Amino acid sequence: MTMLDGKRILITGGAGGVGRAVAERMLAAGGRVLLSDREDAALRELAERLGSSGGEIATATVELSDPAGPARLFQRVDEWLGGLDILVACAGVGSGPLSEMDDAGWRHVIDSNLVSYVACTKGAVERIKAGGTREGMIILVGSISVHIKAVGESVYNAAKGGVASFAETLRKELIPDGIRLTLIEPGAIASSMQPFPPEERQRMMEDNKLLPPAQVAEAILFAATRPAGVDVVTLRIEPLDQKIY
Repeated sequence: MTMLDGKRILITGGAGGVGRAVAERMLAAGGRVLLSDREDAALRELAERLGSSGGEIATATVELSDPAGPARLFQRVDEWLGGLDILVACAGVGSGPLSEMDDAGWRHVIDSNLVSYVACTKGAVERIKAGGTREGMIILVGSISVHIKAVGESVYNAAKGGVASFAETLRKELIPDGIRLTLIEPGAIASSMQPFPPEERQRMMEDNKLLPPAQVAEAILFAATRPAGVDVVTLRIEPLDQKIY
């Protein structure tokens, strides 16, 4: 499979369940992949495992909620990838109810889940334009939580709602440059963001209450491999028995 042959790809949140699955598929499709996350040991272990099967992969350990984080990340992009064709932004953190969070806590959620997306998208667009290929792509992982509006997720939804509005508006702004932008809106995913132990997540996944990360990765790969001129605007994917309250 060579659908992404030679494409320079940045994946944020690369050590998470979805990031891992996306990296695996994009490497198999011929992409050159730079994985970014805040957890250095997990990131390096993953890169070594995926790299052992062939393909070009490197890492960048960056805290994207830090205002200086995106600049450090894109310095690594320039050094190792030498430009960019595709950004997959799936970094993020969970959140509790606003009344249970201090100011530092809710600001961290907004910075991680929204501000970092804007900053990374800006860096990606600048490099895609500089490359002059007119075939670049931005894929932002949002959440269906903005449609469900479950109790206790107000801060998280504020961030993900911002991502959705940002994506839907910026997509139109990028059309003259030939850059496509896709918003992926997954339901509940069987990842470490869920407040359940691994064995419980596995059971819920088998009961169709949580999405396998691999299925979200397949949706991302589908969007990334459409022909130029075909734009997957928004793709919503959820488990059959998605919680709605």
